[in-house]
Amino acid sequence: MRYRLAIFDLDGTLLDTSEGIFSTANKTVVALGCEAVTDEAQLSKFIGPPITRCFVDVYDLDPSLIDDAIEIYRAEYEKSGRFLARAYEGIEETLTDLRSRGYRLAVGTLKYEPLARRMLEHFGLAHHFESIRGSDDSSSRTKSDIINAVLTELGVEREEAILIGDTIHDEEGAKESGVDFLAVDYGFGFPSGHPQDEGMVGMARSARDVLSLL
Repeated sequence: MRYRLAIFDLDGTLLDTSEGIFSTANKTVVALGCEAVTDEAQLSKFIGPPITRCFVDVYDLDPSLIDDAIEIYRAEYEKSGRFLARAYEGIEETLTDLRSRGYRLAVGTLKYEPLARRMLEHFGLAHHFESIRGSDDSSSRTKSDIINAVLTELGVEREEAILIGDTIHDEEGAKESGVDFLAVDYGFGFPSGHPQDEGMVGMARSARDVLSLL
């Protein structure tokens, strides 16, 4: 077994959270007096980067409004947006099989950590993971910060771990942390059929593909 630990991204890798995220983001900016965005290609930029960047990249929101936007977004997402999600087909079976093969599993996400835990519990996936780490109140943690926190918590060396995710931000975070990266193209970032690049150990076309590629 090449790796001891598989760290999963959440949005676009474990759960399809697009409907709830897009709806909540639009409600947030409207509450701040700005216009909603309907173009899904533009809205898809909201998934992956730190939330502080998302409001600027997608809505060109004035930086002075970012703190208010995050507060409104988190409250609205907690109330209703988090329920507008679904586990990807095959993900439950994949996690079960990985554990049966001896892999340790964790989640490393830029989603607010308490919210990530509650969502994984709601969708019945939390019990698979020894560690669930995400962003804090300041939203200042980077992907590599979160990966490093998982490694430290579980006492696993970098060369024994791999990150599984769907965006370039995951790939960059893995590189910065010194862990290998397995991409998936069924999420929000890498489009379906996207070729494997030199920064990836593989490209999973479905959740079940993860098993064979590890």
